[in-house]
Amino acid sequence: MYKIMPTMPVSELRTKQAAILAQLHETPILLTQRGHSAGVLVHPDLWNEMVELLDDFEDILIAQERAQEAERDTAVMQPISELRASLQADGLLDE
Repeated sequence: MYKIMPTMPVSELRTKQAAILAQLHETPILLTQRGHSAGVLVHPDLWNEMVELLDDFEDILIAQERAQEAERDTAVMQPISELRASLQADGLLDE
């Protein structure tokens, strides 16, 4: 990812909009205000990729937690046929 990114004062947003937006295709931009970090501009495509990646990682963590739970307590495991029948009985699975 981008550990070092271009930095610019927030005040430049008014005068350099086109150049800033064009630069977002290449790299995020760190905005500063009075010499301190104020925000980061990213291209919408990059933002969407990051959100999807975080969602994927969250799903992976949940799956790992469930696998560890199953290893600790085998009572939480049930055959797929029983799970399918239970889901169908509850109207949660159409087959």
